[in-house]
Amino acid sequence: MDRTFDDSAATTVAAPAPPVHRLFAHLPRADQRRWAEVYVKGLLTTPGKKSLRRMAASVTPSPTASQSLQQFVNVSSWEWRPVRAELTRWVAGHTPVRAWTVAPVVIPKRGSLAAGVHRRFVPGLGRTVNCQLALGAFLTSGLGDVSVDWQLYLPREWTADSRLREQARIPGSTGYTDAAGLCLALLDRLARTTTRRAPVVIDPEGHLDAEALIEGLEARGHDWVVAVPDTLRLALAPAQSAAPRPPLETVRTLVRRHAPPRTAARTERGSPRLGALSTLVPLPGGDRLCLLVGEWTSSSVRPDRTWLTNLHPDRHFQAGALIAERAAARAGAAETELGLHDFAGRSYAGWHRHATLVSAASAQRRLGHGGCPHTPHRTAP
Repeated sequence: MDRTFDDSAATTVAAPAPPVHRLFAHLPRADQRRWAEVYVKGLLTTPGKKSLRRMAASVTPSPTASQSLQQFVNVSSWEWRPVRAELTRWVAGHTPVRAWTVAPVVIPKRGSLAAGVHRRFVPGLGRTVNCQLALGAFLTSGLGDVSVDWQLYLPREWTADSRLREQARIPGSTGYTDAAGLCLALLDRLARTTTRRAPVVIDPEGHLDAEALIEGLEARGHDWVVAVPDTLRLALAPAQSAAPRPPLETVRTLVRRHAPPRTAARTERGSPRLGALSTLVPLPGGDRLCLLVGEWTSSSVRPDRTWLTNLHPDRHFQAGALIAERAAARAGAAETELGLHDFAGRSYAGWHRHATLVSAASAQRRLGHGGCPHTPHRTAP
């Protein structure tokens, strides 16, 4: 049921469908919980840019609603981590999870005041842009990718400059961590929150150190599928396990010299063709036997992307299916459509609260709860 609210009058409405009611149950104040519902409702129903003014106007005639939403996301001190942990459990409990997908999301920005904004070369665009870099953790199922956690990359100048830290209200406990380290921290939180692990799928897209990611994933005991650059050095796996390791070569050289046969990963029209090659990956604990997989979507000699996986040979079909799935979908697209890029605030905490609310809206839509009933408000947070 869809009802508008008035700040000066209260009415009773039915409890909202999960996950909003469940996600924000820990918030100490009833008005905060209701504003969370309104914010998610605004994200789901506002066409185009999700500014606070437009979101408020799409949900209520109240002239003060946009100010209340601004206070809720930027000024209130509610913690976003418990919301994300509950969201993770809720999504995992309502759809079979095939993979944990971690993806960088570039958020173009004007100006230099938003937390973490910097100049960055974006390979997909072929140019340098002014942007924030977010790292998202997604639970991937037959329903697609559902974001459940986020990290915001802060360049060294943001963590070392006291003026910038104060300007963006960056917590004192938040220091510099490279983008690969932030991805691994996301996975550590997923492992603490969920009871069942899934293969980790990461396409660094030129923003993450693939070698550092692979070492971190191995150290944590994950099954993984990672897109790797042409410059990564591997060795062709010898035919006999007891044979000495061949010399290291770049991925580019291995693909060119050994030309693995290309086989269709799926039968659907337009699916990528995959070619595989057994390789040895030098790691601190010793060489690891892995599969190098080239992905072709055209007749080009060079693959569009090259992936590496430590999945057991019995699960190579699963690896191929996960790679083909990445070719067909871009993690973060649904969140972008729901307003991830539209946050106009400058604070670190405000960005994280906004991203959390976007993830709640994405889960609502993906898992069949597209509507988000809201309740009337008496006071702003």
